[in-house]
Amino acid sequence: MRIAHLSDLHFGRHEVELADSLSADVCGQKPDLVVISGDFAQTGSRREFAEAAEFLKTLEVPYMAVPGNHDVPMFNLWRRFTNPYGYYREYISEELEPTIVTDNVVLAGLKTARRAQWGLNWSDGAISRDQLKALERRFDEAGKDKLRIVVAHHPLMHPDEEMQKHQAIVHRANRALQTFARLNVRLVLSGHFHMSYVRRYGAPGSIAQAEPDGPRQSTAGQLLVAQSASTISTRLRGHPNAYNLIDIEDDTITIRVREWLSESWATREGTLVGV
Repeated sequence: MRIAHLSDLHFGRHEVELADSLSADVCGQKPDLVVISGDFAQTGSRREFAEAAEFLKTLEVPYMAVPGNHDVPMFNLWRRFTNPYGYYREYISEELEPTIVTDNVVLAGLKTARRAQWGLNWSDGAISRDQLKALERRFDEAGKDKLRIVVAHHPLMHPDEEMQKHQAIVHRANRALQTFARLNVRLVLSGHFHMSYVRRYGAPGSIAQAEPDGPRQSTAGQLLVAQSASTISTRLRGHPNAYNLIDIEDDTITIRVREWLSESWATREGTLVGV
């Protein structure tokens, strides 16, 4: 199975040239599924979601998505509190936490965005205990013989390198990672930081190692946490616009990065990392 993992499109604050070329590049990679881990919009306006919907129509394969914090209206507080995901449901997907089951893979989305939180920074994300309990039921219903993937907007692990803008990982990240490890989740896909990197999570409560930029490969039962950079927005934080290309064959997961290099998309060079 091949998955194209996009994130942080930020229509309304995007590079038009990249948006025009992205669909062709993604389709040229012949993925079986496109996964978009949130932030379709910049301010959560109807116009931005309409632009995102037009882009989605150009994809030649099915897509799966979860909302990000920018997909909740930023300026319309009435709508933010009374119908925060109305435009998202209208233009992107009725499901906020979708589940997709194939012959050998199950993908489960988690909504980490919140309409409001304690404190002034409402852009941070959270995972509730109830969401984790429901996730276990969703995986059980899909069967134990399938490779398990979680999709969320907010990251569960920080990068190994210094961040241009320090941001918090999702609330209850450690509890979530422990739960994922117990449930034999193999891969977590997320965005939000606008950085492209992969971390490995070992036994519950421990981090096995960090991985540098470039392609990665996992052939063991460890949990990979894969971040996508901002795919087409102008809001860069030290990493170029990019998306992840993920190949799953039996028990092997290979992650490559497709990045924008001034005039075209190209696969980032690097050495495969095996475990």
